[in-house]
Amino acid sequence: MTSKRRFTLSLALVAAGAVWFATSSGSARAPQAGVYLTPNGYRVPVYGMSVVRGADGRLEISCGQATNGQIESVRFGRSVSRAMSARSPRSTVQADTVTAAKFEIIYTDSPGAGFNDPQQGPARKRALEAAFAAWSKVLQGTIPIVVQARMEKGEDDDEDLLAVGGPVELVGLNDLAMPTSLASQILNEVVRREAADIEVVYNPDVDWDYAVSGAAVGEKSSFVYITLHEIAHGLGFIDSFVAETGELLNPIPFPYDTFVNRGMNSPNLVTKRSLEQIKGDLISKDLFFGGPKAVEASKKSIRPLPMIKLYAPDPYEPGSSVAHVDLDTYDDFLVGLMAPKVIVGTGADFVDTLTLAILEDMGYKLVPQPATPTGRRDKP
Repeated sequence: MTSKRRFTLSLALVAAGAVWFATSSGSARAPQAGVYLTPNGYRVPVYGMSVVRGADGRLEISCGQATNGQIESVRFGRSVSRAMSARSPRSTVQADTVTAAKFEIIYTDSPGAGFNDPQQGPARKRALEAAFAAWSKVLQGTIPIVVQARMEKGEDDDEDLLAVGGPVELVGLNDLAMPTSLASQILNEVVRREAADIEVVYNPDVDWDYAVSGAAVGEKSSFVYITLHEIAHGLGFIDSFVAETGELLNPIPFPYDTFVNRGMNSPNLVTKRSLEQIKGDLISKDLFFGGPKAVEASKKSIRPLPMIKLYAPDPYEPGSSVAHVDLDTYDDFLVGLMAPKVIVGTGADFVDTLTLAILEDMGYKLVPQPATPTGRRDKP
């Protein structure tokens, strides 16, 4: 069966699934907190990064599932038409190789605001483009990945919220609910119907540090680090397990879901287990990412394990759980880009090997990388 045929069949499957979600008595319920409904009917968690006070009293940047109120407040995925996108300023970021992934960034702020602000706009754009340059150095791609970026203060005046981000649209391909950024690379053609593949919205009132190195002074938040992290979620570093029921958000899983494993013995994939088992798995502190590339990278890591350990605390933490690497195991910058928390004032300007291995298992192609570091980088 050809890829295009699988693509068509999967679209039919999700269309049928959408009808089932809307009409069956078992699922005619309000969308769960933190879920964005794409224009073509998929349910997607949107990730938000916020400043919180840690147990030791220090400020932390924490990534979790944005609430429905936050998603609505920043108008994620709803505020920009194709016509407006076409009129908006944009830039292209690509590393110095012909196979490097190309990112097209659309700045959808109003004139004079956000990224278009005459005073702070240039620094904001430099930091944003530095983060995408870091991604372009490690990802290969034939189809440009389009990203909408803007700064907008939420209507609920959530001062702790730094940014929200995620895929704007999913498509059905190979029986998976796949971000268009990935599906386009696999099919070698543009599949998105919306103006962009990914959207990131930043809070303009945050005390941002725009250093392109990812470093941040004092208790400022690194704009580069936040962007690197949110783009990983936008590329598909997301899961769709529902903690309360063990079900998936959609009739078909996300690519990430299909590699989540209970324990370090392979295979014991969570998607193959019963709903009751899955409910326990999600709070087991015993979840791992079992893709072949992830296994290879984990064994070479500074803390080698048979698989990459995922964050699965009890109680469950929406958005932080499952779709991040384990906080205690990977608290170092060398492997901790996708940890759920980081101390405010710290940052990184690169994508680590564990993150890349997970994305490669999902279907992305990578630029060949140097050997995995074996030392540790001391945290400030």
